Amino acid sequence: MQSDLDSLSVAIGAIGKADFYRVVAHFLRRCIVYDNVIVIVFQGTATPAVLYKEIHGPDVFSYLDEQYLPGAYLLDPIYHFHLNRGVPGLYRLLDVAPDQFRRSRYYKWYYGKIGITDEISVILPIGDNATLTISMGKDISSDQLFTPKAEENLRRYESVIMALLKAHWGAEEKLPSVKAEARSITDSLIAAMRSLHNVTLSRRQAEVALLILQGHSSPSIGLHLDVSPQTVKVFRKQLYGKCNLSSQAELFALMMPLLEYAQRTAAAAR
Repeated sequence: MQSDLDSLSVAIGAIGKADFYRVVAHFLRRCIVYDNVIVIVFQGTATPAVLYKEIHGPDVFSYLDEQYLPGAYLLDPIYHFHLNRGVPGLYRLLDVAPDQFRRSRYYKWYYGKIGITDEISVILPIGDNATLTISMGKDISSDQLFTPKAEENLRRYESVIMALLKAHWGAEEKLPSVKAEARSITDSLIAAMRSLHNVTLSRRQAEVALLILQGHSSPSIGLHLDVSPQTVKVFRKQLYGKCNLSSQAELFALMMPLLEYAQRTAAAAR
């Protein structure tokens, strides 16, 4: 049976080669037993690029092309970690997620549907506007979480994993040129709402809508916008009234198609 060191040696030998991520995924599974793994590069606000994926159970990536890449990624915690240029490292999903992420409609709609029960990601910012991520998941086939012992074993190799990824990017990977976005996601949402529903949201109302959808509570939204939770509630009430909504489920049903529309429009303009 191949040892951890033998697997690592093979991964080192794959640096700069086409099968690098497949080999690294094998090494990572020697460190921590996952049910699925996916390698994604985020660059700016462009549609993420999937470099590799592998499953050892049900197809948790069955909605990747249909829902995640067309627009759902815009609400994903790791995407926002990328935008905020977070510190490189290994992160549990809830380490980087908003305080009410598991209660959000996005979590129930996407993560709940695909069956992922736990996730640990390697996150490596690259240059000024790109982030390489390797997300390892547990799903309903094992119906387990990663144990503290398993996570500890993976973290023993954290510096080695980061060194492998940095070496590979330096040796081989070339990021595509992506045109800078003229609009932020907030501005795009405002434009899409006006275009498709003839409703004009204020910037604050749109910002609150996006933060609600990501899974932030009113106190958390207040911290992000530097306003009081009471002010957040005012913006939320204005938002719901203007859009004729009565629940977060209705907000999600209204906004998700708008985000997909905004992303298609932005992609077409590139």
